[in-house]
Amino acid sequence: MKQGGVWSAAIRPGALGEADTLRVERMAQIAHEGRQGPLGLRFDHVGLLVFPSSVEAALAGQPVVRTLPSVVVRERLARRYELDGLAVTIAHLDVGHGRTLELFLATGCPEEIADDERLHNRETHLAFEAPTAGLEVLESLRADGYRPDGGGFNPAEGANGRSVFYFKAGGGGDCVEIVAAGQARAELERHLGAGEERRRMLELLTGAWTTQALRTAAELGIADRLLGRDLSLEDLAATLGCPADRLARLVRYLEQLGVVASAGGLVTLTQLGATLARASSFSLHGVALLYGGLFYHSFGHLPGAVQTGTSGFELAYGTAPFDYLEAHADQARVFQLAMSDQCRDIFDAVAASLDLTGITTVTDIGGGSGALLGRILDAAPHVRGLLFDTPATVAVAEPDLIARHGDRITTIGGDLFSCVPGGDLLVLSRILHDWDDDACARILSRCRQACREGARLAIVERLLPQQPDRPSLATAWDVHMMVNNTGGRERTLDDYRDLLQAAGFTLTSHTGLPLEAHLLEAVAH
Repeated sequence: MKQGGVWSAAIRPGALGEADTLRVERMAQIAHEGRQGPLGLRFDHVGLLVFPSSVEAALAGQPVVRTLPSVVVRERLARRYELDGLAVTIAHLDVGHGRTLELFLATGCPEEIADDERLHNRETHLAFEAPTAGLEVLESLRADGYRPDGGGFNPAEGANGRSVFYFKAGGGGDCVEIVAAGQARAELERHLGAGEERRRMLELLTGAWTTQALRTAAELGIADRLLGRDLSLEDLAATLGCPADRLARLVRYLEQLGVVASAGGLVTLTQLGATLARASSFSLHGVALLYGGLFYHSFGHLPGAVQTGTSGFELAYGTAPFDYLEAHADQARVFQLAMSDQCRDIFDAVAASLDLTGITTVTDIGGGSGALLGRILDAAPHVRGLLFDTPATVAVAEPDLIARHGDRITTIGGDLFSCVPGGDLLVLSRILHDWDDDACARILSRCRQACREGARLAIVERLLPQQPDRPSLATAWDVHMMVNNTGGRERTLDDYRDLLQAAGFTLTSHTGLPLEAHLLEAVAH
């Protein structure tokens, strides 16, 4: 509301959180005072995104000029966070002198998204009005270092709608919005093409550079050296044996990716970057080596995998993935490390989720290094474990497992397509997605032959969403399986239900796990 010509926000208690209330008051004062526009443009309003308990409560008693549904900001938020059904209302509040405070009122947003937006202020901007016949000012702004940052057309604003052009000022200055009456179709197409979409595509196309930068941080030991301590660039270069100037260029890129930070002449490993260090409890070190190494080369053969039906791995290396790993012990070690690293929190959640009451023996089929089986034995001291995998794999895993669990664990080498050992609970963790439906049917048939009626089967896999347009890690991994496995694929819950039923199992439950994995539990019938 206005008091004595000066705007003062009187937000009802509880309608907005304290942080949003302070932001509204600050931006309203800026709008009341006005700002000099670039290239002499008239100041129009300031914009601010807030997260009220309800639109009605936030606007009660306020000098509302008009409200209308948001188009541009709503779509930007939906793309940024992959949200469906997001409700965003625009409200213009009169702050005097013909100026307004434009509030974007988003309701129903998860609190972590609201916190992220408050932190980065991506939708906070100063807006200036340009005449529709004078949109050459957009080119002048671009020439002055303003970077296009999206925009669009809001048909509900004004008599003929309004075109909106967002810019980010050079040097970290204010975000600027240029508004013009009507639909400036050609200028919008140019603005969006020159900015958001082309930039986003460049980011996607350079994703391979990101992969290799992360692999390098892991492989050279950059993350290892910085874990738990800060180093100057010179000291880091000396410990790595790298030329300091070349390392500085990589570190600058890693800082942009959020892996490291630099301040006061020191390089610091971020929490994100710590996942690349070997000793981190959240390490993905092995994954970085595998995806930036062996699988990086095979992914270059994705076009052939799509066209021919042959896996990219076979096209790259001339043999099937597991045959290759059997013959290359060094790569097999990287593969097993990556599988263990990738599934650390998944395995912890599986061990915590399984009800092992009445279970005497857990058999982990294709259990690799035994990482999951070890977690289960830790959680259930009364249980004995049996690790089943190829002879070469169990030979590597056995010493560490016996050292940790003694005679509670047994290892057996064999072929899961021929015969598998039984148990009260059989586990198939990320095994079925390696194979086509016929192979999965044979594996599940061997499991059913090995267990009594009423015995349990636990499957750990990612699930493709039932709606294909829903974002999911499984969608990317489905392409990965096409490249790096012979016949491998991700599946929906219904797909697994059908495979289990045909093999003599009844799906009884499924539980969500970290990293979008799922625990499927079934009973032999």
